[in-house]
Amino acid sequence: MKHSIILADENKFFLEGIASVLSSVKDIEILERVRYGSELENTVYARNPSMIIADPVTEHPDGVNVAVIQKIKQEQPETKILILSMSLNLRLVLEVLTAGAEGCTPKAVEPEELVFAVHTILSGGMYLNSKVIRLLVDGYIKKRCVPTASEHLKELSVRERQVLRMISESKSMREIAEELCISRSTADTHRANLMHKLGCENLNKLLRFAISEGLINLEDRQ
Repeated sequence: MKHSIILADENKFFLEGIASVLSSVKDIEILERVRYGSELENTVYARNPSMIIADPVTEHPDGVNVAVIQKIKQEQPETKILILSMSLNLRLVLEVLTAGAEGCTPKAVEPEELVFAVHTILSGGMYLNSKVIRLLVDGYIKKRCVPTASEHLKELSVRERQVLRMISESKSMREIAEELCISRSTADTHRANLMHKLGCENLNKLLRFAISEGLINLEDRQ
């Protein structure tokens, strides 16, 4: 019997790459490749897959986020979920596991490990990549585990979250403006709004807030 899988990611090239790896496994069938949250929900309810492999980190308002993952697990708890993300941080790992995901690993995973993770989860187990385990242990030891985002963080708009994430990556306001295709004055306005909403008096405090909220990616810690 083949296990049916739905892939969810905004990057269509990544979708094709994962599909190529898993399609070569004899007991796995790729049902669909979807890019947005509403599309994922509709497809899951219609096709009832064995597993979803998704990246819940997204800037798109209709993206595949943690709330979508949690809703699907509540509606169809038998559907397994494996998270693959390039933006793994302590908060994201805690949120997706709390939402019900059975596995979590960085996107930069070897094909053999991906297949092993899929089979482990489909067999009723859980799979956490060694980097994810190290992140969790490090967070526990340093008492940095914070299970839910602060109320201030929840109030930010999608664009403000983008700017905050880029600030946490040490990008200049000029670089942020160019990458988001906005004017420098607009970027500065977003930064000012962030400081006001988060109660940060300067850029250093804003950066420390980003770090404390888990916005520094796992790859940045190596």
